[in-house]
Amino acid sequence: MGVEHRHLAGNQYGFFALWHNKASEYHASPTEEQHTGNLIQQAFSKGQSRGIRVFGRYGCRWSAERQYFTFWQTPSFDALEQTMDDLEHAGDFKFAKSEHILGVRVPDEHMVSPELDRADITCADWPIGFFAIWRRTDSHYRANPEDRLASSKGVQEAFAHAQRAGTRMLGLYDCLWSTEWQYFTFWLLPSFGVLESTMDELEQAGDFWFASSRHLVGNLEPRFRFGWHLQPDKE
Repeated sequence: MGVEHRHLAGNQYGFFALWHNKASEYHASPTEEQHTGNLIQQAFSKGQSRGIRVFGRYGCRWSAERQYFTFWQTPSFDALEQTMDDLEHAGDFKFAKSEHILGVRVPDEHMVSPELDRADITCADWPIGFFAIWRRTDSHYRANPEDRLASSKGVQEAFAHAQRAGTRMLGLYDCLWSTEWQYFTFWLLPSFGVLESTMDELEQAGDFWFASSRHLVGNLEPRFRFGWHLQPDKE
């Protein structure tokens, strides 16, 4: 997109976690699973009391090498660090191998749905979660300003198409300081068809020529419970 961003006042952070169960989870007894699961739920509750907002838990075993992902918004590093400490003490990491990505939210009027700032919003109406992280390619820096502007307009039109079709976007986050990437975003979508048509428009706009990206998509799992023996689809 070519425009340098300043961080938003208040430093709202985005946190993305991607994980899969380790062998220890499958071999644990139901009693150990239940005890650990209860402690993990308590850690999540403490995190929410610190102002962390959790936007769903998604199954991605069919689309990635991991099993689940989630996206959080957190008001501070301290709130996130304390919650990670609670999860570690609860035993979360003995059962799961995870990847964590953290970014600072930056202004971008085309990649945010203002109504999602309301505290009463839930994910139930958007069964698909989509995470994208990217960095600019050499093509972006070598392109003439007219080509970059034309591509940027096409990208903005693709975002507008997605939002008209029911997509809700949770902002743009700068992660250049914490990863090998530059930015990430997280979206809630009503269907795979909306995501596919949006990707088609982004490709036509030249987005993938100017940026190298990683995408993850999953289904909302409202019935998820921690512990192998508690999964409704384990058979």
